Amino acid sequence: MWWCTVRDGITPNLDGNMSQHGHFWLTCELPWNNRSLDGERHLWIAELPGNITATAGFQGTVCEPGASTDILRVIRNQKHPNAKILDEARKEYERQVSKLIADLRHKDFEDLIDQILLKTGWTRLGKLGGVTEGIDLEVQNQISSEIAFVQVKGSATQAILDNYIQRFSERRSRYKRMIFAVHSPKGTLTVSEKLPVHVWTGQKLAEMVVDLGLVNFVMTRTN
Repeated sequence: MWWCTVRDGITPNLDGNMSQHGHFWLTCELPWNNRSLDGERHLWIAELPGNITATAGFQGTVCEPGASTDILRVIRNQKHPNAKILDEARKEYERQVSKLIADLRHKDFEDLIDQILLKTGWTRLGKLGGVTEGIDLEVQNQISSEIAFVQVKGSATQAILDNYIQRFSERRSRYKRMIFAVHSPKGTLTVSEKLPVHVWTGQKLAEMVVDLGLVNFVMTRTN
């Protein structure tokens, strides 16, 4: 969707070439743009509300009050009022899911990680555990054929994470990425953006569990 704002008044076209230049000109206050006012959102037609896209293609359309309100809201990159309510409800839902995940036994937590990996395109090659030090699971992506190692912890500190990152770095000839899953980290766990290391902690885990439809899986193992 393209939009602009115009100043009051028009400039009549007096050169007679109406087919090329129209009958009059408007002066833009804000120039034509296909992004939100703050520049953060690209106004793709496929991502706009239906009452906005329904007005497309009709020159000189005068919008109904609801559509014009939504157009201004989209241009200002503001959420729909009902979407705000749902967003807060989802955040609270995820907070409660995170608490349930933290109560899982280690075996159940490992099974949950297995389910998340499977639903995101990773299949287990083997449970290594004591066979290969520092690796819980070895998985392969079904599309890219990348192999990753996965470490599953109930709790962990930054020092523990750093230790596993070092082990991962030493095995880069085999593993393209590392996944470190921990439901109750001790402090904030950070990793360099340059490294293909994914840290799944409480909030991230809860988001994935909700998105992937695994809430019942968690509930049945905590009830």
